[in-house]
Amino acid sequence: MRERIKVVAEELLVKYGYRGFSFGQISEILETTRANLHYHFGSKDGLVEEVLEDYANKTLDHYRAIWTDTTTTLRRKVEATVQMAHRRYLRYNAAGDNGEPWSLMIRLRNDTDALTPKMRVKLQQVTKEFEMLVRAGVRSAIQSGELAADSPQEKLVIQLVNIIHYAGSVTRDHGHFGRLADLWEATLSTIERAYANKKIPVKSKA
Repeated sequence: MRERIKVVAEELLVKYGYRGFSFGQISEILETTRANLHYHFGSKDGLVEEVLEDYANKTLDHYRAIWTDTTTTLRRKVEATVQMAHRRYLRYNAAGDNGEPWSLMIRLRNDTDALTPKMRVKLQQVTKEFEMLVRAGVRSAIQSGELAADSPQEKLVIQLVNIIHYAGSVTRDHGHFGRLADLWEATLSTIERAYANKKIPVKSKA
C-alpha cells in the first residue's frame, strides 16, 4: 500500500503541484481512508518528502550513468538525456503533444515558497549534483580530445545544466516536446562548431 500511495502521489504532484495536491485525491483514487494515509506517512508533507527523495535519487542515478560514462561522446550523453526526458514527457502526454507537466522536481520548484525546508534542501542538493555530473561529462569530452583543450568548461556546464533545470518550462511554454529537443540540438551544435577539437590528425591515404 505504501508504494501504491507513492505512485499515485507522484502523478498527482506532477499534474497539480504541491498546492493542488491533497490526501483526499489519493484516498478517492485508491478507495482508502485518509486515516490510512496518515498511518503510513503521518502528513501530506511527510508523504511529499518521501516521494521527492525517491524520485530525486532515481533521477540522479540515471544522470550519473549517462554523464559519468567516459566511453561515450558529449553528443551521445545529450542524446541519452533527451531520450530520458522524452520517456517521462510521454508518461504525462500520452495522448499527444499537450505540453502537460512531466517532471516532479521542476513542478515542485514552482511551489518553492510552500515547501518544507527538507524539500527545498533536497532540490538544492539535486541542482548541485546535476552540475557536478554535467561538469564531469564536459571534462571527459575535453580530456578525450572531443572538445578543444581551451574550451570554456564552466560556461559550457552552465549552458547544459540550465536546459536540464528548465526543460519542463520549455515544453510547457511551447506546448510540445520538439522545442526541447531543438534547444538541445541547437546548443550542442553551437558547442561543437565553436569548440570541437580541430587538431585531429588526418589519416594518410594508402
